[in-house]
Amino acid sequence: EADSPTYSKELFELGVPVLGLCYGAQLMMHVLGGKVERADVREYGKTEVLIDKTQSKIFADVSPKTVCWMSHFDYISQVAPGFEISSHTKDCPCASAENEEKKLYAIQFHPEVLHTQEGTKMLYNFVRGVCQCSGDWRMDSFVEESIKAIREKVGDGKVLCALSGGVDSSVAAVMLSKAIGKQLTCVFV
Repeated sequence: EADSPTYSKELFELGVPVLGLCYGAQLMMHVLGGKVERADVREYGKTEVLIDKTQSKIFADVSPKTVCWMSHFDYISQVAPGFEISSHTKDCPCASAENEEKKLYAIQFHPEVLHTQEGTKMLYNFVRGVCQCSGDWRMDSFVEESIKAIREKVGDGKVLCALSGGVDSSVAAVMLSKAIGKQLTCVFV
C-alpha cells in the first residue's frame, strides 16, 4: 500500500547482514523486486514450518519440521531476484527466503517469540553464523575500554556533565568520574 512504512533500497547495499522479520521480510522482498500479496488464508498462531534449505545458516541444527508463530494476512508470493525460498507452510509457499551471498534473510514468521520452538536457535544462527559475532563481549571489558577511551580523549582537560538524574546522564557521570575523577564537574539540571 502506498502509505505503508518503508525504507531505502540502499540499506541492502551496505554489505552488512540483514534479517527481516514478518513485515520486515515482506518489505525486503517488495523493495528488492519481489511480490507480496494478500493471502487466501490468514496464518495466525502456532504453525508447522517445513525447512526446504537444510544447509541454510539460519536453519543450522533446526528440525526439518518446526513449530513457529505466524501472524500475517499478506505473504511473499514471489521472492526478489537472487533469493531462494528456504521454508514454507501448508498455506504459505514462502515462510522464509534468503540471499546467502548478500547475507539478506527474510523470515515471514516470528523467531523472536517463545511460541516459536526453535526461534532462539535461529536468532543465534543469524548472530553467530551469518554475522560472525564472537559472543565474547563482557560488560566489565566494555567499562574498562570505555574508561580508557575517555582518559585518552580528555587528557589533562576538564569535563562539564549536565546531570539530570535519569539513567543515561547518571551512567555517563559515573563513567566519567571513574575515568577522570576531579577533572569532572557535574551540574544537576
